[in-house]
This record gives sequence, structure tokens and C-alpha cells, in this order.
Amino acid sequence: MNHSERRDTLAQSLRILAKIEAASETPARVEAAVMARWDTERDPRHRTRTRTRRIVRVATTVAAGITFVSVLAWQRGTSSPVRLKPDTTNTPATYTTVAVVGGPLMADEPIRVVRMRVARSVLGELGIPSSQRGTAQVETVDIEVLVGEDGVARGVRVPISEL
Repeated sequence: MNHSERRDTLAQSLRILAKIEAASETPARVEAAVMARWDTERDPRHRTRTRTRRIVRVATTVAAGITFVSVLAWQRGTSSPVRLKPDTTNTPATYTTVAVVGGPLMADEPIRVVRMRVARSVLGELGIPSSQRGTAQVETVDIEVLVGEDGVARGVRVPISEL
């Protein structure tokens, strides 16, 4: 089919469509409803109301998000630290436990205790207050990190004598 044949077919199709449209009549109520909607959409006051509603929706969503994040932060900040019994079988040192990250230990959650030696300055970075009692004090501290099943540290056990 060449270009002129396509044009003739298109023109013929448009004439047939025009005849069909001329034969059909739109009910007056439908035409009135369409025109009323058209006028409403073109009204500048409607655009202002729509924009205002959108701004209020966005502001409400942002406020709800901020509230949600604040509640989560507040709950995390007020959660009690994990407390474990001191391990008296391996060492006579008395331990204190300080929660670091993650949520509290779940019931029957398997944990691992990883013993490690860290620089004293690391305690301060973890939020554990440590006094610097002179230059004769050892610069490293033996700690135990409580690691949950997912590999996230749940807490740190630090000997009281090191604090």
C-alpha cells in the first residue's frame, strides 16, 4: 500500500466516523455533566484548592514520618542495657555490661561471646566512660563483645576495674 492509498483510506475512515457521530446524539445530562466538570477543572480557584490540599497532604506525611522516627529513637534511647551475670569461672574480674547496638536479646536467641583486646580510646567511641588514671595504666583493655545470631553486636562486657 503506497502513501496516496493510505491517505485515501484514512480520509474514507474519517468520513465514516463523522457520519456515525452525526447519527448518534449525546444525552443532554451527559453533555451538561462533562461541561460542568470542564469548567470546574479550568477554574483558577479549583487549582488553588488542589495545590493547597497537596501541600497539606505532604506536610502531614512529613510530620507523621518525623513523629515515627522520633518515637523509634526515643524507644531505643530508653531501652535498658543488657545485663548478664558476671563470668566467675574464667576470671575473678567483675564485669559490667553496656548495650551498644541492636535491640535487646530475644528469648532463646543464640549469642556468641567474642573476647578481644582493644585500645582504651575505643571505649570512649562506644560511649563507655573510661577514666585515664595516669600514664602507668595499660593502653589496651580486654573486653567481651556479645554478638547475636545475625552477626550484629548486642553488647559489650567491660571489667569494672578497667572503667
